[in-house]
Amino acid sequence: MFLPMEILRSYDISPQLYYGGTSRNTSTEVFINTNCFGVYNSLDIIETQFSSLPNDILIDILSRLPVKPLMQFKSVCKRWFSLIKHDSHLIDLHFARSKSRPILLYIDPLQEKGVLHTSLIASFERSKTLQQRISCAEIVEASNGEEEEVEALVSQVRITNDQWFLYNQVLEPVNGLVCFIDWVTYAIRLYNASTREATPWIKSTLLAEENYKLESKSTMEIKTHCSPIYKFGFDPEKKEHKIFCFWRLVARQQRHRYNSAERPDYERWEALTVGRDTKWRRINAVPNEYNQVKIKDVLPPAFSNKRPVYADGTIYWSNKEYYSDRLGNTNPNDPDVIVAFDVASEKYRVIPIPNFILDEPRDEDYRLPIGMLVLGGHLTLLYRMESHVVKLWMLDDTANKKLENCRGNKSNWSTETITLPFFCDNRVGGFGISESTDKIVFESCGRRNSINFVSLYSYDRKEKTCKKIEIDGLPSFTHHSERSLVTTFTESLFPVQPFNKKTPSLDFM
Repeated sequence: MFLPMEILRSYDISPQLYYGGTSRNTSTEVFINTNCFGVYNSLDIIETQFSSLPNDILIDILSRLPVKPLMQFKSVCKRWFSLIKHDSHLIDLHFARSKSRPILLYIDPLQEKGVLHTSLIASFERSKTLQQRISCAEIVEASNGEEEEVEALVSQVRITNDQWFLYNQVLEPVNGLVCFIDWVTYAIRLYNASTREATPWIKSTLLAEENYKLESKSTMEIKTHCSPIYKFGFDPEKKEHKIFCFWRLVARQQRHRYNSAERPDYERWEALTVGRDTKWRRINAVPNEYNQVKIKDVLPPAFSNKRPVYADGTIYWSNKEYYSDRLGNTNPNDPDVIVAFDVASEKYRVIPIPNFILDEPRDEDYRLPIGMLVLGGHLTLLYRMESHVVKLWMLDDTANKKLENCRGNKSNWSTETITLPFFCDNRVGGFGISESTDKIVFESCGRRNSINFVSLYSYDRKEKTCKKIEIDGLPSFTHHSERSLVTTFTESLFPVQPFNKKTPSLDFM
């Protein structure tokens, strides 16, 4: 007879995804069994062995497992279903423990047969491609003895079926949740990449409402100035996920043909609280009362190509970027600052970038940061210094430092210089690995045969080593458009709908 923990240790776990210890050779390694018949026989044994366990012990055991077996364990009994689906303590504890096993997430639309999707084909954004490749991989040291390489072993590769959905943009995941955006209908859809649960499309009616305010005989029309900007964050106190939509609008004659270089006439902000709001609600652009610096343009640049940054209840963005700055789409009179938008209060702080950072000797083309990332929970600016050298400027913006940073406190900044094995330009980016303060994944963008691609490198801050990341032998990742995404994420059981609503699940081939 198996002991209860032995049953869990031998249960079917996603291949190469979870190890109870710090390496594959520990005694707590989870064995893989893909025999479906054996799996469901095990469920009967598990129910018998665990029926007498109190909830606190059962929660402690379940919180240590990846999401895939937990989804199957919901079928054990009603008690287990309720715990895995609804128990907030289990959901929080499971997420906290999942941070120790971050996953590399790669989402990429598949090409239609006979159609070459290159970065030169603008119509790709409106392509009718219905299938996406979703890969999840654990970043582990290579086992072939070659110190210069790192492997990212593929744990799951999902090819979506033809009944999935079209989208134009995918945002960075927050707590394991991914937000898809449809620019045509101004709608969003939230998707848990682990449980595969998704919300229906939630459309914004703001543009229609703005036009409805005009007189019926008016020849004016309200239009968007470029596409709305979407941001995604989490309120850790109320444990609510929120999506924000920032609109730049222009009022023009109906037949007026305007270009993106024109300044918008006004702005509107919207918010959607996941699981609570059934429609978008309007919010005001409210500055924090402690801001010392005033700026006219609070929103990110209209043509921003930098990844959004979220950390500990705050969404960060830079008010200026290289491309938009050159086109005159940012206010030249505004100082270089970081805007810190608080998810809970829905107010923004303005954090001035100190002069000792701004005045460092750099080429004019690299005056602005080439990237932002979160490192160990701290906002980090990435500057290009030389052809193979970048510098990190890290800001301690924890709760007791937030007001200090609004006032321009310089002592909360620290720095580090890194030499990379590849050429750096303004397309180099990076992202942290979960809660780790020692590891950074750098992105090196390139172009081959008119197709954009991204190569990944894992940098160890302690060892000062930088190693190439490969997934199943692939040295790089195609990055066609904003429909593609490569980043790290943490598995979670966070729901995307209220508990009393039936949540659709997106199945894969």
